[in-house]
Amino acid sequence: MSSHEAGWRLSWFWNRLRCMSPAEVLHRSQYALLKRAQRSLGFGALRAEAPDQLQGGVRWVLPRPAEGEVESADYLAEAELIAQGSVRLFASQRFEVGAEPQWNRCPLTGVQAPLRPAHALSITDRSQVGDIKYLWELNRHLHWVALAQAWALSGQREHLNTLALQLRSWLTQCPYGQGPNWTSSLEYAIRLLNWSLVWQLIGGLESPLFQGPHGQALRSDWLRSINLHVRAISQHYSRHSSANNHLVGELTGVFVAAAVWPFWRSVTELAGRARAELLREIDLQVAPDGVLREQAFEYATFTFDFFLAAERAAAASGQPMPASYRARMAAMCRFVASVTTCRGAVPQVGDADGAEAFRLDPRPGRDCFAAMQQKGAALMRQPAWLPQPQHRRDDAAWLDWATGAVAEPGAASAGRALDFPDGGYYLFGRDMGGPQEILGLVDAGPLGYLGIAAHGHADALQLWLSVSGIPVLVDPGTYSYWAEKKWRDYFRGTSAHNTVRVAGIDQSMSGGRFMWTRKAHVCANRSIKRTPEGDFSWSAGHDGYKHLPGKVLHSREVQFSAQSKSLRVLDRVEGRKPELIELFWHIAPDWTLQVEGANRVRLCHGEGLQLVLQIKAPLPGRLDIVSAQEEPPLGWYSAGYGERCPCPTIRWTTRSISIQLETLIEVISV
Repeated sequence: MSSHEAGWRLSWFWNRLRCMSPAEVLHRSQYALLKRAQRSLGFGALRAEAPDQLQGGVRWVLPRPAEGEVESADYLAEAELIAQGSVRLFASQRFEVGAEPQWNRCPLTGVQAPLRPAHALSITDRSQVGDIKYLWELNRHLHWVALAQAWALSGQREHLNTLALQLRSWLTQCPYGQGPNWTSSLEYAIRLLNWSLVWQLIGGLESPLFQGPHGQALRSDWLRSINLHVRAISQHYSRHSSANNHLVGELTGVFVAAAVWPFWRSVTELAGRARAELLREIDLQVAPDGVLREQAFEYATFTFDFFLAAERAAAASGQPMPASYRARMAAMCRFVASVTTCRGAVPQVGDADGAEAFRLDPRPGRDCFAAMQQKGAALMRQPAWLPQPQHRRDDAAWLDWATGAVAEPGAASAGRALDFPDGGYYLFGRDMGGPQEILGLVDAGPLGYLGIAAHGHADALQLWLSVSGIPVLVDPGTYSYWAEKKWRDYFRGTSAHNTVRVAGIDQSMSGGRFMWTRKAHVCANRSIKRTPEGDFSWSAGHDGYKHLPGKVLHSREVQFSAQSKSLRVLDRVEGRKPELIELFWHIAPDWTLQVEGANRVRLCHGEGLQLVLQIKAPLPGRLDIVSAQEEPPLGWYSAGYGERCPCPTIRWTTRSISIQLETLIEVISV
């Protein structure tokens, strides 16, 4: 290990310690001592339990959808690609991994991780494990579900044969506790969830996959691994400052596994405790207004699917989740429906990594928000939530809604909800849902959830805007968790968002790729006014720069006129010493810009849309259009995980003690 890497690790450890409460420090210390004793002395090591009985198990996935609900050719084509060794990871990326993959090899980098105890591996060391996100994604086995679906639709044995080959190879190459696939409890849980779908689709205990001596041996080996997965999760739950979506996923994995494989008394007991924790976590992690407290919109779809899987398994078991649980799920759907444009676009607020808890639609380019709305509409009997036909997916067609799917009282409020004070998001616009829709969002939410705020971005007071359903002022997304550090820092940093940066630093201070050590807080004195005509006025401020010598405060006021289709943004920066002040407006990549004078820019879209953006200031400043700058990064957009492209960014800069900037945005044609 180099001195630089050693210094970085020490810095990360210190920052992580600073984010912990005394109770968490004690918990993690005791846990570390216990694990070291287990490794040294050998006591307490997990060994697979023999089943207490082999019968039962619920089904919450249909053996096959109703006639005409899905196109079989899509599933058969995907199964053929998988048999040839081509696997889709994330939304649309494909990798050649072989018909019998090397499960410990990173698909992106080709690095083969060593088969050594998981605790001895560093998942941040690319020379050792490659990009761990891509390796984990392959080993979630979402693509196995497509193989099982192809068999369910066609009855062709070749799809079961491909599944058997890959299952046997995984069990052989990934023994319990060895290698990178045993380094995260969440990964165990997602694997279990997809295994549970495969199990149901292929027919459970009596599946043709398990015929003959080799099939029976495969079933026994698989069940041993399932038992170890469940019990290992129960020993490694994400706790304290790590108890975000990871904990929800882990609890869901245990609960669903016990419902599908009720073969061990120990697993059934663990599931009872997991259910109780899920009921608590949905209230902790989802605000009453439906906003996921991680302040990451795409993660809401990921977490919703965990809650849904647990809900469906509970209903199928004859012990449905209580109304309060379903009501919080309904609130999540209401929020996503509200922030979705008439063309299905959703702001990319917070982290987004293309994660799927499970995959029931094999087609690429999956719209996770539309899929969530579709499943929510089926569960709550709310057809108003259904996305437009071109955005609909097959997921809901495969789920069994016969049990417990009932209209949720009050699930669909009249019209679009505009105010989400718990989450800190406020919408404005006109002709919402119509072809000439203008939809905007302002962000006065907290940085993120719990002490590390892992998936939040330094984006306080940012503004997002779409016209005719097409995003124009955008949040640039995430790009990658494990790429070069400068890219992770940029995409989650203040300069990547439509807000003001002071002194060239972020509003909040990063302590690592998934950690913030100093957090900007939006002041409590925010105000909001609306008129029946659709006019909107909103103001708020944050203290993210109060630590600077000049004690700088940034506040923003947003005024929208529905009649004139104009937006006025007032940014006030107040301090005691001169500082560099930068105002950023990030434009979606499919718009072109024309500078018309010192501080005026015309924005044009190929569909004939036009806006004019003008910045007014009492002091001289400099306006630049920046795109694809690498040092330091600026002018980039990420539509999906692992993807980035240039986007034009308007940057206005000056140096001052205090200043008021006025940005006028007029929609010329819509």
